[in-house]
Amino acid sequence: MKDSTRAQTPTNVGQPPSSEESGSALVLERRGIAHVPTSQRYGNPRNQFTVRFAPVIYLAGIYLGASGGPLGLGFTGSVTAIVLANILGSIVTGLCAVMGPRLGMPQLPMGRAPFGYVGNYLPAFLTLLMCIGYYSVGTVLGAKSLADLFNAPYAPTVVVVAAVSILIGVFGYKILHAMGKIITNVSIVVLTVVSVVLIFHGGGPGTAATATGVDYWLAWSVLFTAVFGYTASWAPYASDYSRYLPENSKPSSIFAAATAGLFASTTWMMCLGAGLITLMPDGDVIDAFGIALPDWLRYVVLLTLGLSAIPHNSVNLYSGAMNTLTCDIKLPQWVTVTIAGVIGLAIALVFGGDQFQANFLLFLHVLSYYITPWVAVLLVDYYVVQRAGRNTLPFDNFYTPDGAFGRYNLAGLGALIVGVVVSVPFMANDFYTGPVGASLAGADLSYFVSGIVAAVIYLVAKRRMAPRPAAPVQKTD
Repeated sequence: MKDSTRAQTPTNVGQPPSSEESGSALVLERRGIAHVPTSQRYGNPRNQFTVRFAPVIYLAGIYLGASGGPLGLGFTGSVTAIVLANILGSIVTGLCAVMGPRLGMPQLPMGRAPFGYVGNYLPAFLTLLMCIGYYSVGTVLGAKSLADLFNAPYAPTVVVVAAVSILIGVFGYKILHAMGKIITNVSIVVLTVVSVVLIFHGGGPGTAATATGVDYWLAWSVLFTAVFGYTASWAPYASDYSRYLPENSKPSSIFAAATAGLFASTTWMMCLGAGLITLMPDGDVIDAFGIALPDWLRYVVLLTLGLSAIPHNSVNLYSGAMNTLTCDIKLPQWVTVTIAGVIGLAIALVFGGDQFQANFLLFLHVLSYYITPWVAVLLVDYYVVQRAGRNTLPFDNFYTPDGAFGRYNLAGLGALIVGVVVSVPFMANDFYTGPVGASLAGADLSYFVSGIVAAVIYLVAKRRMAPRPAAPVQKTD
């Protein structure tokens, strides 16, 4: 059977050959957000493990995992919050990764179905900001690690890290997958050695929880929601790195590999942070490496984490380019990568000071508030309305403002906006804390409230308000 929609995608006309067809990863990818024809698909679902695992191997996860220590959770409380939150966040990302091979496009253009062609600019722009923000985070942490390691000045190190990150991001999809395999293999060896050394070293004075009763569970909720927000924030990137897979790739294999890769890396890094902070409850988690590890191993670890920040940054720049193109900014892909990289570099130079960890946690909270309602609407549209892609309309509808999805889809936009608004009282961060968040001592339940509300609203409103033909796509031989 051949899907008749594949022949109706005008955006593929005149497209240059993919980097896979050229036989080299060192060829600029110029496809942008255009649909990938079935004849140009390649790859194996198992590669979704490494492309999800590698970008998380940098210092941010360690910092986040260590934040449970000052909350009084101790090691066990921190680990349970980390594991459960990462299970949920990884599942969300795995469900999004499955959509890539079926629709053959990056993640954000898929939102034109539930939000409308122009309405989708809103989540695309927010995701662009998030990509630039996480790139800045990675640049700061990578540069700090390398600068401390080599006793180099911070500013020049930041510039070097940013420049290399931009260069890799410019080449695109295939080189990011190739680097993901390298980083995964190296980091698994290094992290295994570090984990074994930490286990034999034993816990420190911060191993036991100092919070008790209600205070303990409120602190647990604070870490749980922060970790979930971080891990779920990878969902808007998911199909960017699965869309070249063959269309007949097993959804279960893609889901399992993507979910496992993200869960393994986030949980491993955060649990390392939770363990390290027990050695220095009132200090910096990075300084704890010096207590737990011999000098040679500390050197290897910091070098690995510093260099691993570079492909993490490139992933964010690449996905940022996809989001820029989704907003119909008519620039070549490599130009959008470069511009985003320069903006993120400026942010890293200005805000990469001593208060960076606190700024990082605040950034996580504020930027991720739109993610759960957005992903709830997107998943309902794909898995319910489109019946897991079986009822997807011809792909040219995704690439024209006058297509079947319309310029604005009030069902999706309304669900997204109402979901965020309803969740405001549940928010809790250093910028704003709602009444419910305050009563829960800073536990931020807004992610879950907004996601549930948005999903329900979209399910109820989609048939009345979504400009979508009722008839499913007809398929011919």
